Amino acid sequence: MKTRILDSAEAVARAVADDVAAFAGRRPDLVLALPTGRTPVPLYDELAARCARGECDLSRARGFNLDELVLPRADPRTFRAFMEQHAWGRTGLRRDRGDIPDGDAPDLSAECRRYEEAIAAAGGLDLALLGVGVDGHVAYNMPGPISLPTHVTRLPDGLAASLQVPPSSWPLRALTMGIGTIRGARAIRVIATGARKATAVRMLVQGPENPDWPCSFLQSHPEIEVLMDAPAAAAL
Repeated sequence: MKTRILDSAEAVARAVADDVAAFAGRRPDLVLALPTGRTPVPLYDELAARCARGECDLSRARGFNLDELVLPRADPRTFRAFMEQHAWGRTGLRRDRGDIPDGDAPDLSAECRRYEEAIAAAGGLDLALLGVGVDGHVAYNMPGPISLPTHVTRLPDGLAASLQVPPSSWPLRALTMGIGTIRGARAIRVIATGARKATAVRMLVQGPENPDWPCSFLQSHPEIEVLMDAPAAAAL
């Protein structure tokens, strides 16, 4: 596993954007696994700026989001809405070449199978861009028994509250790429910023594999790099 400690969250975003641009330069139709949440926003902003300057072309890339909440599609808290705001279009990633689990599907298990089949039909993931949760969750692979393929998971109520989903909608569920699907990517880049991520980063980098820390199951991947700021690296 490679690690890089950078000066700031913005420096981390620039370094990851460098990698994305390099991958796209070698393979314009690369297949990406894409994150949501606060951590990747600086990355999407950086990619948008490069797209505007003509420095990075993602128009032929395929994108598969890591996860989606089980909410009505029109709900503004969905990750589909996040992608509309932060990623699709402005970064060069085309909406019609982006796939995301349908959290409003009538049969969620069938939707998980569809998603796995779509990733396989695209040739698998070339580059997975990941954040890591304070509790070590990756995508929404939560602490506990590890599920390898895309699956439905229940989110802790505290996490649901942080997503501003009211208690009337709890228990909140999500569809998420499984650890096995993510580990199948040809390359992985993990973004970690802030002191609250320090313990999770240590478990990711130093292990051992532990289902209470799902991120630890990525450490044996042959092409993984963790890019972090100094506070996130404090426990290493």
